[in-house]
Amino acid sequence: MNDFELGEISEFIYFLADSAKHITMSGFKSSLTTKRKKDGSPVTKFDINAEKVIVDLISDKYPNHNIIAEEKGSKNCNSDYTWIIDPIDGTKSYITGRPLWSTLIGLAFKGKPIIGLADFPALDERWLGYKSNCYFNKLEFLSQKSRVNNLSQATVGSTDINLFSTDGRKKYEQLIEKTKNHIWSGDAHNYLLVMNGGLDLVVEEGLSSYDILPLIPILKSQNIMITDWNGNQLSLELEHKSTFSTLVSNNKNIYQSVLSILNK
Repeated sequence: MNDFELGEISEFIYFLADSAKHITMSGFKSSLTTKRKKDGSPVTKFDINAEKVIVDLISDKYPNHNIIAEEKGSKNCNSDYTWIIDPIDGTKSYITGRPLWSTLIGLAFKGKPIIGLADFPALDERWLGYKSNCYFNKLEFLSQKSRVNNLSQATVGSTDINLFSTDGRKKYEQLIEKTKNHIWSGDAHNYLLVMNGGLDLVVEEGLSSYDILPLIPILKSQNIMITDWNGNQLSLELEHKSTFSTLVSNNKNIYQSVLSILNK
């Protein structure tokens, strides 16, 4: 896609986010009834309803595109284009009244994420990125990266220790010992903190495609490094239900130091 086409897609994605926000904010800080999915994670009717609105709008405009959605809206049309949707990333935050939950929407071409949006309705923060373009609340954003160059001075964030494998947890604990500060929780918001200097790196394991792929174009637009723990680029494979490990950093020296720890 050229810049003009991606600009048009951007406006459509903003419309999708607005449509989802109307639903999700109506349930935030209300008396919520939750159910447990097969993987044990919680889900509300607002997750399901917001996803349905997004999926229906995409299907109307791009009926031949594939869709991968967290709840019930996935479909495979054998297209080169695939939409990736997480209606409420951070449902635990949503149901407890914490404002760090988000709606993630991305579009991939032949498995490569090309445009992505992360909307945090309760924070009034909306990020969109493609190629070298990044927008915060529709205004051009220029990354304000941390000036930290060494791992010993870095702050690392990750969402949940329970997402790590046994071996992955051991490696992450080794990493924490070599950093200055560490935070748990945050979900998708952690990745945006790397762009504005609040965090120096994010390291996670056990993520689904809709947890991470919409964030990739936003991060890469500001030259933030994002790979798996082996240094490989992250991409979508429709034929396989993949889980992803992530290593995200705004500094090459820190990135290489962490990569060596994760590959011992």
